[in-house]
Amino acid sequence: MLARGLRTVSYVAARLPLPVVYTLATFIADWVFPLIRHKRRNALDNMAQVLGPDASPELVRRTVRAAVRNYARYLVDFLRAPYLTEEELARRIRVTDWSVLDRALEGGRGVIFVGMHMGSWDMGAACLARRGYAVHAVVDTFKHPHLNEYIQSTRRRSGLQVIPVSQASRRVTRVLRRGEILGLLIDRPLEGDGVPVQFFGRTAYLPGGAAALALRTGAPVLVSAVLRRPDHSFEGIISPAMTFEPSGDTQRDIQALTQRIVLDFEEIIRRHPDQWYMFRRMWQSKAHAAPTWDPIAAPVEVQELPDRFLP
Repeated sequence: MLARGLRTVSYVAARLPLPVVYTLATFIADWVFPLIRHKRRNALDNMAQVLGPDASPELVRRTVRAAVRNYARYLVDFLRAPYLTEEELARRIRVTDWSVLDRALEGGRGVIFVGMHMGSWDMGAACLARRGYAVHAVVDTFKHPHLNEYIQSTRRRSGLQVIPVSQASRRVTRVLRRGEILGLLIDRPLEGDGVPVQFFGRTAYLPGGAAALALRTGAPVLVSAVLRRPDHSFEGIISPAMTFEPSGDTQRDIQALTQRIVLDFEEIIRRHPDQWYMFRRMWQSKAHAAPTWDPIAAPVEVQELPDRFLP
C-alpha cells in the first residue's frame, strides 16, 4: 500500500508543473518540520556551528528553514527523476567541466565520487547514468521491505546501479576494477567510531571508507555536489581528482585523506549552507565527546566502507 501510494505521488509529481510541486513541498515542509523536535534541534545546533559564533539565532533559524525547504524540493526531484528525459536533465543540470571526470577515468581504476547530503545527489547520479557512465552507489536497506523496494527501484529506473550495504565489501572493488564510478556519501556521523576530522572548527567522527578504498585500490577521489539554483536548475560541481602521496602508515593516511575531503566540502557548505541537509547531530557535545582516536589501536578497514547513501 505504501509503495503503491508513493508510485502514485511520483507519477503525479512528474506531470504537474515543477513550480506547483515545489510550492506544495515547501508548504508540507513548513508544517511538518516543527513537529519533529529532535531533528529540528539537531539541525539548529549543526547550523549554528557552520555559520559561526557571530551568527544570530534568527539567522540560524532562517537558514535551517531554507535547508528544510530545499530538502523537500530534493524529495520532489527524487520522485520525478525516473520520468525525466535526457534532454530535460541536460537542460537542468549544468556541469562545470565534464573533462575532469573523463580524465580521472582514463587511469582505468575507476573513480570514487564522494558527496554529502546536500543539493540533489540523486539528480546527479541520474544525469551521469543518462550520459552513459556506469554509476554505482552504496545504499542503506530500509526496514520496511515495500518502502525499500520502491526507493531502490526508483534509483534503478534513473539509471543508478545500487549496492546494498550488506554486499558492499564484496562489490565495491569490482566496480573500480572495471573502471566504473562508485558514489559514496561521507557525512554520516559515527559517534566516536569513525575517523576524527576537523570540520568547521570542531572534531567530527566520519566514515573513513572512501579514503581507505582509494588508498587500497588507487582509484582517484573526486569531490562532487549538485547544487540548486534559484531558477530550478542545478550546478554540477566535479572537483579535480585529489593527489595524495601515501606515507606508508595506512591509518594515518586514511585520516589525512578523509580530512582533505572534508575540507573541500567545508568550503562548499560555507557558500551554500541552506543546501546541506543534516538532521543528525554532527558534533557531539563536550559531555559526550568520544575518546581521542588512536589510528593504531582503532584501525579503519575497507569492510567498514558502507558510508550511507540515503535520501
